[in-house]
Amino acid sequence: MSPYQVFEDARWILEVLENNGHQAYFVGGSVRDYLMDKHISDVDITTSALPEEVEALFEKTLPIGKEHGTIIVLGQEQQFEVTTFRKDGDYVDHRRPTSVQFVTDLYEDVARRDFTMNAIAMDKSYQLHDYFDGLSAIKNKIITAVGTPIDRMEEDALRIMRGVRFQAQTGFNLDRETEEAMRQTAHLLDKIAIERIVVELKKMITGQFINRTISTINHLDMFKHMPFFKHIHHDTIFIPQQSSFELWIGSLCYLYDLEFSRLSHLKISNQEKREIISYYNLLNAFKHEDKSKVNMISLVYSYGDRKMKDVLQYIRENEAQLNIQFHPTIMNAILVDEIYDKLPIYDKADLNINGQVLMSAFNKKGGPWIKDTLNKVEQAVILNKVKNTQNDLIEWVRENVEI
Repeated sequence: MSPYQVFEDARWILEVLENNGHQAYFVGGSVRDYLMDKHISDVDITTSALPEEVEALFEKTLPIGKEHGTIIVLGQEQQFEVTTFRKDGDYVDHRRPTSVQFVTDLYEDVARRDFTMNAIAMDKSYQLHDYFDGLSAIKNKIITAVGTPIDRMEEDALRIMRGVRFQAQTGFNLDRETEEAMRQTAHLLDKIAIERIVVELKKMITGQFINRTISTINHLDMFKHMPFFKHIHHDTIFIPQQSSFELWIGSLCYLYDLEFSRLSHLKISNQEKREIISYYNLLNAFKHEDKSKVNMISLVYSYGDRKMKDVLQYIRENEAQLNIQFHPTIMNAILVDEIYDKLPIYDKADLNINGQVLMSAFNKKGGPWIKDTLNKVEQAVILNKVKNTQNDLIEWVRENVEI
């Protein structure tokens, strides 16, 4: 798809607004990414039209965020955020303004934004309105706060996280004054909801240039102001090569011997917690368990091929920090694929035997013995000690399990 296409798809909205006497521009991340020749998934539009005027001009709208000036305009297959020019009132909690005032001046709207590269507006003819030299910052690969850096960070401390995240994603350097303002205000991160911080951390840790952030993070000393991370009593916290959030947190639990109960401080989903614990268990297994073929088969069966390969690569990339070593001929992606492809079953539900069959075959009532027996049968099948047929499994149980 053409890099222009996402703007062309939204052009009609700008035209409707302009034809009715309003100003309208593309703004924010889509303009930044366009200028950086990066993929653009959606666009944000800013306008002098009031929310009620936007609603009146378009047939299908949703008033999501209307109190803050945002109306969702629905197209045939797409939806677009259209937000009225605004300036923010005072910030009292270092996160949200106490009030929002709608204005008619584009300059006032972009002046409230975080970094100059995000404060560039672009009209329907692709002409830039760049009041804060954002294009120059992009060309020079510098992340610079709009206006006075210390004011921007004190207003909204989440901007500290966004600055670090942008560095990880772009590889840009932080402007010296901006970084110093981030350092001075890092303590305000304890005012920010951990859910919002986690969103930024997830984007940061998957950033292509994550290594560029390590010195920044150490300089800011920002982790000591965040739930979960403040319990890691080390001068520096391990930052891996590009990683998933769950694998990174799992490795922190592994490296710093953190109790899983502390995961609740991150306020993440139960599924994410299970992922983190499974990564921890895998790292622990690679560190301590015998690297035999039997154990490899059990690990591949238990955790799946994708997770196994992710952890193997993670260990290779961060071997020194994780202090886990193994010979690549013993554990490698090709071997994982071979083991996975040859597994006779992929889940306990694939067994051709169950509790009812066992109770009938051994004329015995239900109880804990069923779960114990099925666990043993499961291991026997994946290790090819017995064929996965009902008759073979029952016979194997008779000979190998004390019931």
